[in-house]
Amino acid sequence: MMEYNGMLLHNVQELIYDQEYHDYGLNRVPESLRVRLNPKAQKNIRFVSGCELRFVMESDEVQIALRRMPVSGSILSQGMVQVYQGNFQGSYQIGPQAVTTEGSRILIRKQDWGYVRQFTQSGKTTERRGPGFSAEVTRVLLPYDWGCFLGEIQGKIRPPKPSELPPKRLLVYGSSITHGGNASLMSQTYAFRLAEILGVDCINLGCAGSAWMDPAMGAWIAGRKDWDMALLELGVNVIGEWTPQRLYERAGSFIRQIKEAHPEQPVWVTDMYYNHHDFCQDPRAFQFREVIKTCVEELKYRYPRLEYVNGLEMMGEKDGFCCLSSDGLHPSDLGHSVIARRLGERLG
Repeated sequence: MMEYNGMLLHNVQELIYDQEYHDYGLNRVPESLRVRLNPKAQKNIRFVSGCELRFVMESDEVQIALRRMPVSGSILSQGMVQVYQGNFQGSYQIGPQAVTTEGSRILIRKQDWGYVRQFTQSGKTTERRGPGFSAEVTRVLLPYDWGCFLGEIQGKIRPPKPSELPPKRLLVYGSSITHGGNASLMSQTYAFRLAEILGVDCINLGCAGSAWMDPAMGAWIAGRKDWDMALLELGVNVIGEWTPQRLYERAGSFIRQIKEAHPEQPVWVTDMYYNHHDFCQDPRAFQFREVIKTCVEELKYRYPRLEYVNGLEMMGEKDGFCCLSSDGLHPSDLGHSVIARRLGERLG
């Protein structure tokens, strides 16, 4: 996370200047790391999944210039931005709003946050297990499914203070499902919902189609000092690419790399949630789940705060089919909600 012109850029590590448009691409990882990932991840880690623009409004209006990264193929030319006030989704007057490849200006008008403050201070807002966000913090949730550029900011704002943010952070790494795949909006993704349930902040490092447990990514996660707990979703991106033995070697090394640097932080490792491989009774689905389970069990004796989570228990055979979207792989909004609720019970 970094500050820029009175904003706190959450889940952003680096800004890349665009000379043609004079705006800045938002990168979740440093460029020096991105170029060391597998080729598909080098592209998909640029998606702004879980990235937020956070600030406290000191003027009645704030206008933010945003631009969607150029698209190709079947990728939509626009994505949807949401505006939250603290833990609360903003009213329809301030979102969702579209961000296009041609550039858009997001207008946020200051509303009366009196009720939000009262609800927050009452402690009766939700069953959230942590304090969450101050009602003063405006949060612009960027579209999770593609890259985004930040331009001019108009209006008087200041960055949130540490006391206005959740004190603990959950880091998540995994496939497009962790990234948010097929959720209708960023706030519907299981990672976002899980963080809401736990009352923590979320560092989302989901990498669509390319969560190959790259050693460089493992080393970078291990070297970070800004997370208190982690959830690793492993396996589904390599089910058609790797043998079980290769998955065993890579997953074991990836988990060990992270736990050696963070022996006291709780780390949960889950495998695949229900998908078309299960529906078609593909034996690789069972094999790959067993590999991830074995990796965790073999390391747990050294690292007691390491836990295996069976993906089918989070979204499984009894309800998995009706929780899928039409592609047979990614959860629907309902599926993301089910996963978040069950993970919340397990991690809490």
